[in-house]
Amino acid sequence: MAGGARRAIGWSWRTGEPALLRRLIPLVAASGLAVAALAAPPAPTQFGVNRVNLAWVDAAGREKVLDQIAQSGIRSVRLSLTNPMDGSIDAVRLAHQKGLAILLEISLNNAALYPEGTKPRSGRGRIWDMYRLSDISLEHYRAVLRDALQRIDRLGVPLIAVEPGNEINWGAYNGDLDIRPEANSRTARSLRDVSDPDAVARGAANYVELLKVTRAELAKTKLSAGAKIVTAGLSDIPPEHADRRGIDSIDPASFTALMREHGLDQAADGYGIHIYPGGDTSPAARAQHVEQALSICSIRPAEGKPCWITEWGFANTAKTCPADDSRRERLVKATRERFADLMRDGRIAAAYYFDWDATTYGIWRCGELSPAGRAAVTP
Repeated sequence: MAGGARRAIGWSWRTGEPALLRRLIPLVAASGLAVAALAAPPAPTQFGVNRVNLAWVDAAGREKVLDQIAQSGIRSVRLSLTNPMDGSIDAVRLAHQKGLAILLEISLNNAALYPEGTKPRSGRGRIWDMYRLSDISLEHYRAVLRDALQRIDRLGVPLIAVEPGNEINWGAYNGDLDIRPEANSRTARSLRDVSDPDAVARGAANYVELLKVTRAELAKTKLSAGAKIVTAGLSDIPPEHADRRGIDSIDPASFTALMREHGLDQAADGYGIHIYPGGDTSPAARAQHVEQALSICSIRPAEGKPCWITEWGFANTAKTCPADDSRRERLVKATRERFADLMRDGRIAAAYYFDWDATTYGIWRCGELSPAGRAAVTP
């Protein structure tokens, strides 16, 4: 997770920037978008870019952003399915029309996915309120997802992968984890430290069932039946940052192990992971950060699944034009080289840079793709 109004509500633990707190509204019912006869997308490259929440941008803005991405030589994009649904689905249509392969992330902070009257866990005024995975209704989820996938299918759009949820191993995106009463408080370091381990375990079990529902609904489409199922990209937030915000976070390896206990490897094709190595640490520390985050990735079935890095990136707070991006370019090149090594080994399937045009992490600067952006996402 990083920068600005970039995720389901819009706030970043990395920068500490407050952003607009948006309460998601119920899903909009399907409403007859015309079926377009669109060309099939190219085979996806292993490197892509994020541009989530395009539903919050007007139609002209969506067209402009996706034009910029496609004309920059990028071949694959991670988009989000969030409210308003018409806008999300229109972004998928436009991306496909412009030749982009699509990884679709599904927001789980949506009242329509939960039994009527379900209340989200409070964010205590420091972050958005968030629903509990232990409360999610598989039938509500099935109905919402079926409607969206069938609409996308009628538009002639194949998806390459679907990623239900986001960063479900920390409290910002999983209401079964705690927001501590005060910031600057010690947070949970392991599953043993959470206040309600039974609820967290029920949420993990529900999540695995949700993945099975996703596969079943994809199988009913004509164009996306072969799409990969990727688990929600897990956060790599360090404990000291979690403490500063007072939001519980479970390390990716432990949370993945919990989901595997409930049959994860029979439900998913790949593990989602987010990696933000930090530009202010030493090369050795950054390398260690990357290796630790990717310890869950495996090509051996008994040990796990290959990883999809659905977010990664480095901050650049400079606002001058032309963009001063040389330092970040070096960091990006070194990290991408490591990813490429692991891709050749089969441990990583794809990596999507975060973000296209966010204030701090964005790579679209001064009207063009920045040097770091070219190093991160172009073939």
